[in-house]
Amino acid sequence: MKDIPAGLLAHYQQDHTTLALCWQVTRTDGVKVRATSHDRPITIANADPWPGVEGDYQATTGIAGSSVRSADDMSVDNAEISGQLSGEGFVIPNLRVPDIEAGLYDGAEVLLFELNWAAPDDGQHILRRGHIGNIRRDSDGVFVCEVRGLAQKLSQITVRTDGATCDADLGDARCGVALELYRVNGDVSVSISRRSITVNVPADSPPVAAGFYTGGLLRFTSGDNNGFAREVKAETLPALEFYEPFPLDIDPGDQFTLEPGCDKTRPTCRDKYQNVINMRASGLLIPGQDYLNRVAIPGGGDQ
Repeated sequence: MKDIPAGLLAHYQQDHTTLALCWQVTRTDGVKVRATSHDRPITIANADPWPGVEGDYQATTGIAGSSVRSADDMSVDNAEISGQLSGEGFVIPNLRVPDIEAGLYDGAEVLLFELNWAAPDDGQHILRRGHIGNIRRDSDGVFVCEVRGLAQKLSQITVRTDGATCDADLGDARCGVALELYRVNGDVSVSISRRSITVNVPADSPPVAAGFYTGGLLRFTSGDNNGFAREVKAETLPALEFYEPFPLDIDPGDQFTLEPGCDKTRPTCRDKYQNVINMRASGLLIPGQDYLNRVAIPGGGDQ
């Protein structure tokens, strides 16, 4: 049973209502984006029954929401929100094309609710909670966000699984590799595109073979892309190519840190990092499927 505040419930029972939809998106960096379907901004000072939704909700044009589908068979509830993005983004603060392309909205928490715009502090009726799934944007600047319900979490694997490759992240506590021994600081020499650059690195950088940083991570520490990171697709220093483009243009002189990559295979762990003792994959230190399927044969031994 839904908990609808008394003031809003009384408004629902009127012959004429003044209702509006509001949504709050909490990006992966903690920034909150708030908007409403009403033609004027709405300010919520009293959040009931959901503390945390207080704030200013910007009025928008060109935003539409699909119907919300729910079922009792544990299938994933979903809805879609679509709208028009200009080059500078909406009038909504913190909602820009570069932020979407940078992944700040991937998996962001969404709260969709209804209220009486004439008396927003009478309470809010929560319609849906979930997370943003796929985001599509066409050449005309129209974007469509998929809002997935909480049941989506039940379809995801949350336990550790063993496979043929290591499941640790390079440099984490389970891996144990000291990334500072291989980390390189440098700056951009030539910006070919958002996916391809040439770089300057200090002469005293760690001596490594070509391709050592393929699969690694480059994170900018200055410039328009400050804080954004991309995985390296190919590296033949001083040239770098990335799997995905950076959200904003890269300029010569932009500074970065570059960390090596790992394909999580035994030869790489053994020969590149001398760390095979910490490799976490089946068939090495963890019994694999072939070992678990062995059976006894007549005359002794097994197969």
